[in-house]
Amino acid sequence: MPGARSDEQRLEFWGEVLQLDEFEVVHQREDAETRTIHLTLIPRHAVGVCPCCGELSQEVHQRRDREGIRDLPIGGRQVQLRVRISQHWCRQCERAFTPPLASLADGTHATERFLERCAMLVRHGDMARAAAFLGLPEKTLARWYYEYVERRQQQPAAELQPIRSIGIDELSLKKNTASLSP
Repeated sequence: MPGARSDEQRLEFWGEVLQLDEFEVVHQREDAETRTIHLTLIPRHAVGVCPCCGELSQEVHQRRDREGIRDLPIGGRQVQLRVRISQHWCRQCERAFTPPLASLADGTHATERFLERCAMLVRHGDMARAAAFLGLPEKTLARWYYEYVERRQQQPAAELQPIRSIGIDELSLKKNTASLSP
C-alpha cells in the first residue's frame, strides 16, 4: 500500500514541524478557503500520575477531544489543533483525574507558546492591535493574556547565579592590559 506509507510520512512531517514532543500527529487536513491547517494530536504516553496520591495509572476512565486549540501560524496559515485528552482512574483514591499537558494552557483554547507570543505582542504594542493581528476577539485575548501572566508569576523564579564578570568592553580591557605590561 504505497498511499498508506505516504500518509504516515506526511503525519511524521507535521509532527516534526509542530514540535510538540508530548504529542503525535494522527490526522491532518488543510482548509484552503480559511487558510487553516487542522491537526489532530494524541499524547505519546498513555499514563498519568494521580495528583492526590502520586500513583501511576494506565486505566483510562474516558477520552474526549479538545477542539479549536490555537497554535502558532505556519507559513501564513493559522493552525488549529484537536487534542485527544484521556481522563485516568486512580484505584487508590477512587477518583478520575486528567493529567496536565505542558503544551496546552488550562482554561484556554491555545497552546502555551501561542500565549507566549500573544503576551509578547501585547507588551510591544497594545491589546487591540495584537487581537486584530492574531484574529482573536479583544476580550478573549485580554482574558488569556492576564491568565498567562498570572500563571507565569506563580511559577518559581529561576535560580540566580553569582555574577562572574561585569560588562567591560573589549577596548577598555585591552587598554588596561597594555598599561599593565612593561
